[in-house]
Amino acid sequence: MLKQILGEFLKVEGVSAAVVVGRDGFVIESAISGKIDIDALGAMASTGMGTSEAMGNELGKGNLDQMLVELEKGPIILSPLSSDELIAIVADSTANVGRIRYELKKNKERLMAAL
Repeated sequence: MLKQILGEFLKVEGVSAAVVVGRDGFVIESAISGKIDIDALGAMASTGMGTSEAMGNELGKGNLDQMLVELEKGPIILSPLSSDELIAIVADSTANVGRIRYELKKNKERLMAAL
């Protein structure tokens, strides 16, 4: 079921990967189109999320809901699913970030239930 839900993100224009990662950096499940090193993505996503959460806590800003990394060739969106898992969505520069964020919000409960 988890793989199917992740596959739905690939239907959004510009999305090339949707990956569920454990907080330890290991990939739990993924849906990708094209060539992406998902193991490297998992490790970096976990590290980036942990650092951002620590920054939010240190500054008294509360829990991290979502993280957007804007890069020259497209965004990466990270969001915690539980205390043990997160999702990373990789897109290219043609992607509509608002649409990706909407799909993530709409499917977050389904993703958590599938874990």
